[in-house]
Amino acid sequence: MDRFESEIRRLDALRPEELERWIEAAKGTCRCPGCATYTECNASNRELLYCYLGKSVGCEMPAKTCDCPVCKVTDDLGLKYSFYCRNGPEKVLRE
Repeated sequence: MDRFESEIRRLDALRPEELERWIEAAKGTCRCPGCATYTECNASNRELLYCYLGKSVGCEMPAKTCDCPVCKVTDDLGLKYSFYCRNGPEKVLRE
């Protein structure tokens, strides 16, 4: 089991209110808003944390650059993919 799998098991075991607190804290360190691929549409929909919550729904997102590899959330969760905003969350990409 790698770090990501271990972290997902830990997160899956949290009570709903604990998971919500974790999500809000992770959103605070999320680099999405500074990424060149992030758009006004994403900002107005308050979309963040694609690596965990899933890809953007309803926003056009041209692939420019990706800040995922240098994001603290990537390091914290042991993620290995990128462009989650376009491709979906790590958990789905690993299936």
